[in-house]
Amino acid sequence: MTWAVGLALLAVVVVAGSAWLLARPRPEPIGSHEDGDVAYDGDDQVPRGRWLEPSSGEDGFRPQLRGYRMDQVDAVVDALEGRIARHDTAIAALRGEPTPPPTPTMTRTALTTPPTQAPPGTAPGAGEPGRGTAREDEPPPRRGPAAGPQDSPAVGHPAPLCRYDLLAPAAYLLLAGFVLSGLLAQPRTGYLSQGVQDQQAFEWYFGATAHNLATFSNPLFTDLQNYPTGVNLMANAAVLGLGVPLAPLTLLAGPQLTFLLVELLGLALTASAWFWLFRRWLPVHPLAAALGAGFAGFAPGLVSHANGHPNFVAQFLVPVLVDRVLRLVDGDHRLRDGVVLGLLAAWQLFIGEETLLLAAIGMGVAGVVLVAQGRLELRRLVPGLAIGAAVCLAIVAIPLWWQFAGPQSYSSIWHPPSGNDLAQLWGRATRSIGADPWASAALSMNRTEENSFFGIPLLLAAAAVAVLLWRRPVVRALAAVVVVACWLSLGEEVVLNGRPTGIPGPWALLENVPIVENVLPTRLALVAVPALGALLALGIEALRTAAAGYAGHARAGLALAAAAGLVVLLPVMPTPLVVDPRPAMPSFFTDGTWRDHVDEGGSVLAVPPTAVADTRALEWQAEARWGFPVVAGYFVGPDSTPERGGQYGATPTALTQWLVGIAESGIARTADQEQVEQFRADLRAGRVDAVVLPEERLDAPVLLASVSSALGAPERTGGVYVWDVRSVTDGAG
Repeated sequence: MTWAVGLALLAVVVVAGSAWLLARPRPEPIGSHEDGDVAYDGDDQVPRGRWLEPSSGEDGFRPQLRGYRMDQVDAVVDALEGRIARHDTAIAALRGEPTPPPTPTMTRTALTTPPTQAPPGTAPGAGEPGRGTAREDEPPPRRGPAAGPQDSPAVGHPAPLCRYDLLAPAAYLLLAGFVLSGLLAQPRTGYLSQGVQDQQAFEWYFGATAHNLATFSNPLFTDLQNYPTGVNLMANAAVLGLGVPLAPLTLLAGPQLTFLLVELLGLALTASAWFWLFRRWLPVHPLAAALGAGFAGFAPGLVSHANGHPNFVAQFLVPVLVDRVLRLVDGDHRLRDGVVLGLLAAWQLFIGEETLLLAAIGMGVAGVVLVAQGRLELRRLVPGLAIGAAVCLAIVAIPLWWQFAGPQSYSSIWHPPSGNDLAQLWGRATRSIGADPWASAALSMNRTEENSFFGIPLLLAAAAVAVLLWRRPVVRALAAVVVVACWLSLGEEVVLNGRPTGIPGPWALLENVPIVENVLPTRLALVAVPALGALLALGIEALRTAAAGYAGHARAGLALAAAAGLVVLLPVMPTPLVVDPRPAMPSFFTDGTWRDHVDEGGSVLAVPPTAVADTRALEWQAEARWGFPVVAGYFVGPDSTPERGGQYGATPTALTQWLVGIAESGIARTADQEQVEQFRADLRAGRVDAVVLPEERLDAPVLLASVSSALGAPERTGGVYVWDVRSVTDGAG
């Protein structure tokens, strides 16, 4: 841990040094700028001159590239576009056509440049090109330069996309492969053990969806688990938005490979989508965008969810949704953009409703800040949002009704306090380089819910960027998203290092709000992840520009800024996820012997019953090509109360409770006659044809003796003990 502490201190020094470099007064060059006084640095021209410290008292000029400033160019272009619009309106009036009043638009310049005010006494329009007295330094109207990988993007306009931008997605794919290297090495025989049985649960969702499509069954419901009552797939995280298009792969190669593909491409595509969004809307160098998007796609929160929650890993639609919302304000195709937005929102809802809700919260916070600053025109935004909402609702109305009112739906589900420990915000995640897994475990719910763990260097860097670039509207909006998201993630009561502080948390105001009450507060920290990535990209770009100005060399500034960004990100760099071997697959299921013991309409009861801690029966089912349903299971469904509250797993029966008790205690039990009669009634209710106990279980002897006391001697075949109970259940299956 000593080297990790030293690394963190180094990162703090780099952040502090970068902040000092950005904030200190710059020396001023003086002298002529004739051809003999210009130094050439690649494609850049830097004026030579005598550099003076601010305390020298001599007049000078700020160093800048030769030519017009791009903010001047942007202002001219915006003004010319406004004049063209006014001329078009006048022509339409002369023709007798409708002339709607012009509405202001939110340009990229407005988002990324600070507001300016005219000096007192200036006549309206005096500073606008084409009105009032012309300024001598006004540039001719032109578009921004086509910046390359080493060139400086125009202020207010991102650099155009180029072939070098393909390097970022390639790097993200390699990093995703590194994180999932253990699973790539053994996709069928290994599983992500720190997610307990979540991977097997999502593999079953993919399998159930593919089976429904192959058999032309209802895609929103299945009875492959919890037989014969079934499972409401819409009321579970069934990832239908990915399971349906990937159904052919699931049927051909199995759900294990589908899960691996979703995880691998989910990480890579999410980071790539954020990179595309940053390049499209932020005036930053491609390398700065790549580093910021890399954090957005591989933050500790997303890597921890990769232990078994592909619905939170595959967030590649969120940046596209953000882009479509910005297009509603910046473009003139409200109907088209609104329809596309609605289609994308519906797709995201079928991938992960909670992710869509978190994205809406983040965009809502940023939107409020931009509206307050006068940088977001609601009159242009609201109609497009209404169109998008209508399109989305038309698609998801019936599935949502099924989710909340259909068979096996539930009203809400209770969770224990699940806010972030305050120390988690600056702590180190389990799968981060140099982290202490035990210290990380003490601050989080489990290994799949390490949703923050941003680290001290990154938080300091974000704070420095927010302070030094505060005048930019986009920086204020991003900072507000980070603060609000982290604040909400603290839950009902603020906890510090595992000890309640007695300070009520903000979630106490929302814990009883319908729908929102089912969200784990800790996951609100995921909203801050892309905002931190964007702040990091803007900070790297500001440092690059400042360093290039001081050094007089663009590549030197880029190298310094990239090095600073890497040092800040190094404490949150991910390490490979833990993979352990799956239990051996009995030949009873691989060679089809199960068909001799299970009739059509019959089910299988695993010993112990399928539940959160043991889902091997779901793997048996996939190996048998979903040829039989199982009793009990790992899912979310209604409990037995009139309120229909949610619960994990099936409502216990006398038989399943008895089996679970034996497995947990490790002590054999003998069933009496009354219990035997009740167990047989339970078997008939579940339409059970076969009760199966795998031989390789460590507690197999205890379970074998106990079940035999109730059902008699089993048949030993294909690596399992099987009790054929079709005669006991009178053919109920």
